[in-house]
Amino acid sequence: MAGLIEATALRAAGDGYVATLDRDWEIWGPAGGYLAAIALRAVRERALDGHRPVTLTGQFVRVAQPGELQISITPLKEGASALYAVTLSQDGQPIFLSQVWTTRRAEPSAPIQPVMPDVPRPAVLRNQEELSAERGIQPGKFWKNLEGRPVEFRLHDDPPAQHPNQRRWMRFTQWDEGQADDLFFDAMRTALLIDLGIWPGHWHRLEGAAGYLAPSLDLTVYFHGSEPAGAWLLSDADSDVSGDGLISGRVRIWSEAGRALATGSGHCLVTTPRSR
Repeated sequence: MAGLIEATALRAAGDGYVATLDRDWEIWGPAGGYLAAIALRAVRERALDGHRPVTLTGQFVRVAQPGELQISITPLKEGASALYAVTLSQDGQPIFLSQVWTTRRAEPSAPIQPVMPDVPRPAVLRNQEELSAERGIQPGKFWKNLEGRPVEFRLHDDPPAQHPNQRRWMRFTQWDEGQADDLFFDAMRTALLIDLGIWPGHWHRLEGAAGYLAPSLDLTVYFHGSEPAGAWLLSDADSDVSGDGLISGRVRIWSEAGRALATGSGHCLVTTPRSR
């Protein structure tokens, strides 16, 4: 099983790049956050010296198919701050359209920081895979990429959650600590977890199983600060607005040291599985 860095590897192709989608990173198809991570990886290859990622906005246009992705990247503005447009496509059709801001600016501002939720640290929490196995559930292969330690573990048939937010510590199982000082690689991790958290943030509020799916429609992520994230990341997800075919969610990612690493939001488009 390839880690995130290996699974987002790029090959130069003309003016852009090619990536081969790794099927171990599929849920209902290639995970939306995985596609966002590939877009950030492309910007990393083109970014000016000293730049770090600031903002990603993206639209999921089509479901990607197994195989190769063609990646084009266009600098829209370059300087102390830079803006890049990235298109991931297959067979000439756009799959994911994104815009990524980067900067090397670091002028001081008022040091306003949020306070991390008061939750147990991962060392004292149980592994989600073990908890699921005790209930007779075998997680899909995607979840082998991550070790999750939920603050409050529950399944669809459990009583309502005590807290509306779904909070769980996450660690990438194949994370290379040798890349720990690369802020683009950190951004790839946090963007993936923000996209991943919106749907669980919704069903965490439900009493019973949802009779529908909700693939990502769009994603916006704001990256905070310029210090490495560390191995364990706390996903604090809440999806408190839904209806009329849409689910809206907000997710903040924290370091184990209590720093806000990234904040994001997105819409999911409700779809009803077709009967076979």
